[in-house]
Formats: sequence, C-alpha cells, structure tokens
Amino acid sequence: MSGARWAGVLAALLLLALGLGLGVVWCGTERYDLAYKLTALRAGLDEREELVAKLEVERDNLLSPYRLREKAREFGLGPASQGRIRRMDAPPAGAPGGTEQQ
Repeated sequence: MSGARWAGVLAALLLLALGLGLGVVWCGTERYDLAYKLTALRAGLDEREELVAKLEVERDNLLSPYRLREKAREFGLGPASQGRIRRMDAPPAGAPGGTEQQ
C-alpha cells in the first residue's frame, strides 16, 4: 500500500474514533440528564402522594359521624319526627317522568 492510502485509512480511523468518543460522551450526558429528570419526577410524585394522603385524612375527618352530628346540631337539624317523611309512589309507565317498559 502506498503512503497516501495509509494516510486515508488512518484519517478514517481517527474520524471513527472521534465519532465514537463523542457518542460515548453524548450517551453519558443523556444518562445524567435522564437521571436528573427521573429524580425530579419521583420527588413530584412523592409530594402528590403526600397531598393525597392529607386530603384523604381531611375528607375522612369531615365525613365522620361525630363531625356530621355536631354540624347537624349547629344548624338545628335532627332526625325526622313522626309524620315528616312523605313517600311517593313511582309514576305509572308512559307518564311523564315514568319509566318506559320495553
């Protein structure tokens, strides 16, 4: 082989080595970038899970029978007395508001 051909092969190998080196550096940078994003997403998920847990505790507290009983007393509400409950029969089929039978 002539010297010019060796120089061409050497230049091609150097370019290939440079390209591979840049590829390795780029992959490493992407890996660190993805790891950073993953850490941020996990932190956000943990915050949201913590908020959901707090909201569930607050909901359970607001809907507890004791709390509802106290609120009912506060507004003067209580169990319905005799004669205060009205029952309505279902409207006949075909009447407005009634259910159609098929």
